[in-house]
Amino acid sequence: MKVVVIGNGKVGEDLSSALVGEGHDVTIVDSDPNCLTKAQNTLDVMCIDGNGATAETQLEAGVDKAGLFIAATPYDELNILACLIAKRLGARQTISRVQTPEYYRQMHLIRDDLRLSMIINPELVMADEIFRILIFPSVAKVEVFDKGKLELVEYHLPDKTSLAGLSLQEIYKKVKTKFLICVVQRNGDIYIPDGNFILQSGDRIHIAANHKNIERFFRVSGFMKDKVKSVMIVGGGTVCYYLAQQLINLGMKLKIIEKDKNRCMKMAELLPKAVVIHGDGTDQDLLIEEGIRHVDAFVVLTDMDEENMILALFAKNTTNAKVITKINRDNYLKLVSGLELGSIISPKYLITNNVLSYVRSLKAAAGSEIESLYHLVGNQVEAIEFRVRDEIPGLVGIPLKDVTLKPNILICAIIRKRDTIIPDGSATIEPDDLIIVVSKDYHFSQLKDILD
Repeated sequence: MKVVVIGNGKVGEDLSSALVGEGHDVTIVDSDPNCLTKAQNTLDVMCIDGNGATAETQLEAGVDKAGLFIAATPYDELNILACLIAKRLGARQTISRVQTPEYYRQMHLIRDDLRLSMIINPELVMADEIFRILIFPSVAKVEVFDKGKLELVEYHLPDKTSLAGLSLQEIYKKVKTKFLICVVQRNGDIYIPDGNFILQSGDRIHIAANHKNIERFFRVSGFMKDKVKSVMIVGGGTVCYYLAQQLINLGMKLKIIEKDKNRCMKMAELLPKAVVIHGDGTDQDLLIEEGIRHVDAFVVLTDMDEENMILALFAKNTTNAKVITKINRDNYLKLVSGLELGSIISPKYLITNNVLSYVRSLKAAAGSEIESLYHLVGNQVEAIEFRVRDEIPGLVGIPLKDVTLKPNILICAIIRKRDTIIPDGSATIEPDDLIIVVSKDYHFSQLKDILD
């Protein structure tokens, strides 16, 4: 499919890279030649220097032949205008980035009039991700399927754990609840495990179950942490605003440290129930003075990755708080994988998951449809939520023990109406079920493709 992306910033660059990796013909438009140079050197894309909100530039980019147009600049008004023009010129589907809270709140009123296929808000998606982790502080990451009926959480096993040396079958019998360990990371290797797989201390595991059963797993295993009641955030940007609203609504005590005076005053006005401090969040003495040693969670959201990493290390050495760190750059994400920086959040990856889910749905056959998609373990594993729309020979109505799947694929859950099923060999897939498939080494658009 031909895709035109306007804006090659952090979000646009990552979207373009992911779409190229899936075999799409991508054209990038940006008015800053420096932003295009990296894309030209690293990606198999066409680059056009120009204003993506003008018809002339869009026609030069081939928007009239595009199956998908994505406006991902930092400017909401430009993105919306660009999508309107692209739709008029013939782009079949349009996606606009809208990040300003005042604009985003009213987009549902005019989305159909603007003929937008999808609206992306990286800041809100990131705030939602952080909020889920703070609600369940025992885990490093939380992905949700079908509005929370199933959760997929990441947990780093401690050096000393009673689960070490046990097979997954033994663990399932010991814990006596419905859950599935569907991905294991160990020493740089990734496994899609079966029941005979034996866990070791230090493994990073991904667990699938409903929220109640995941909590039971953590309680029985001795991994449960106390609930978060107080949070300190460094960096008062848009992500902070979205997150703060959710935390305040839940009754958490919140302190925000922001060094820009004007932004600080605005946050204090918008969030009267939060304590907003005007100061440099990288000042360790200030953090100690404001009580970092006594908060339950510490969230770092500045625009500088280097500052975020240093602050996370300081927090890990100063407090027992749950630490969550925002990091954008790919090379830093790889660097910190061996460090104990708490939960690492990358906003551009979160948005890429949403867009790829939509793009693959455009290619999917009538018999199945992708509802959501998540990349795990640095994009090396995918968890895809499929809706079964029709009969699929060799899969639907057949006990899973008799279904032949490709290697490194696991059906980790079936959601049937209000029931969440962690399947065994006797379980069957039926029409209209939601199926969560975890896979390594594949990029599926259709459910039938998981069959060998």
